[in-house]
Amino acid sequence: MKSDVARMNRIVEQLLRVARLDAVGLDVSGKVDLNGVAEGVVAAVAPLALAQHRAIAFLPANPPVLVRGNAGAIEDAVRNLVENAIAHTPRHSEVCVEVERDGSVSVADEGSGIAPEDRQRVFQRFWRGKGASSGGAGLGPAIVKEIADAHHATVSIDDNPSGQGTLFTIRFLFAVDRPRQAARAEAVST
Repeated sequence: MKSDVARMNRIVEQLLRVARLDAVGLDVSGKVDLNGVAEGVVAAVAPLALAQHRAIAFLPANPPVLVRGNAGAIEDAVRNLVENAIAHTPRHSEVCVEVERDGSVSVADEGSGIAPEDRQRVFQRFWRGKGASSGGAGLGPAIVKEIADAHHATVSIDDNPSGQGTLFTIRFLFAVDRPRQAARAEAVST
């Protein structure tokens, strides 16, 4: 009964997020540290991953990457991807969250993967793959796509380079132009 209540709460939360995204324009003009957001999400969901016998890893960008956006919305997007990855990766495997210097956050799982013909359908509200048994409502990826669109970011699905599973990547716009950010990074490292 507890797990059913938790699942229903999660679905209601997702429905509320979708309704807010539809109704309210998102202020995406702030500067967001992708390392900080991703690290916070990993720390928050690590107990869930461990309770479900999955490992979770975080690989930060060096130096940290600032992107233009809304920190709360970006956190929601990354959290949805991580929770989905945990739900769809087998026990005793790993979910990896990585921030790259190109302004992207990737979440890789070791699950069964997503067929190429289904990859765009994943972003439709309430769409669930064949044999889906995770108990979700099919809203997580739709929320991620709407947040990415609001940020003029892209979201892509690829095969996990490790050979099994899926790799979701969101690429954001930089908060400052890249040449100045790179020059600052080089000055700090020397």
